[in-house]
Amino acid sequence: MTKVTSVMLTWQNTAWEYQAHPPQIAILPLACLEPHAAHLPIGTDRIIIGEIARRVAEQIGAPTMLLPTWSLGTSGHHAGKTGAIYLRFETLWAVVRDVVTSLHEHGIHQVAVINNHGSAMTGTTRPIGNFIVKTAVRQLNYETPGLTAIWVQPFAAARAELANLFPSARSELHAGAVETSLLMRLARDLVGALPPDHVPDVAPNYLDFAPFKKIAPRGIWGKPSEASADQGARALEIIVQATTDYITTTFKQLKEIKQRG
Repeated sequence: MTKVTSVMLTWQNTAWEYQAHPPQIAILPLACLEPHAAHLPIGTDRIIIGEIARRVAEQIGAPTMLLPTWSLGTSGHHAGKTGAIYLRFETLWAVVRDVVTSLHEHGIHQVAVINNHGSAMTGTTRPIGNFIVKTAVRQLNYETPGLTAIWVQPFAAARAELANLFPSARSELHAGAVETSLLMRLARDLVGALPPDHVPDVAPNYLDFAPFKKIAPRGIWGKPSEASADQGARALEIIVQATTDYITTTFKQLKEIKQRG
C-alpha cells in the first residue's frame, strides 16, 4: 500500500485511501508524442510534463489528486513525420471532457489541466499546441454547475523568468534550449549530440498555414546550443513555482468571483 501524504494522491493509492483523504484539487497533465529533432526522444513532452505535474501536485498546498500523464495530443502540425502519434481535435476534447466530468462526479470540483508545456513566446491566454483544450475547459465551466476547471502551459506561466535564464527563450518553440536543458536534467542518457540551432524568420502563427517540417525542416525551433543540465535544474524550479502560483492564484480569484452576489 502506498503511503498517503497530506498533499498528494496518485494512481498508486487505493480507492479506500481516496475516501479517507478526499482530494480538493485534481491535476490532469497532457503531453504530446512527436518528433523532437535528432537529439531528443519523441516522449520528451511526457517526461517534462510528468515531472512538472508531480512537483506542482506536491507543492499546491491542498489535498491533490495527480492523474497519470496523458501522452497523446493534437500534433497535426507534425503530421507525416516519424514519431508523430496524435489525436483529432474532437478526440482530445472528448478526453478532457470525460476525465474532468468523472472527477467532478467523484467530488473533485477544482481541476487544473497542465496542457503540455507551451512556450515562453506567448502569454497564458493562448495555448501553443493542444489548442482545443482551452475550448474544452471553457465549455466544461459553462455546462457543469459547481465545477471550476482551468488550463495552464508551464513555459508560458514562467515566461519572464525563463527569458532571464535563457537568452533565446522568447524565440523558442520546439527542441530548443529550454526543452533540451530539462531533458539533460531529467533524462541525460536520452539526449543525443546537439544539432545546429535554427530559429525560423516567421512567427508561430504561421503553423496555422504550413506544417512544421516546412518551416523548421530539422525539427528545431530554438537554440539547443544554449542548453545545459545546470540550466535545466534551474529552469525546472522556476517553471514548477510559476505553474503552482498560477494555479493557486487562479483558483482563489475564481472562487472570489463566483461568490459575488
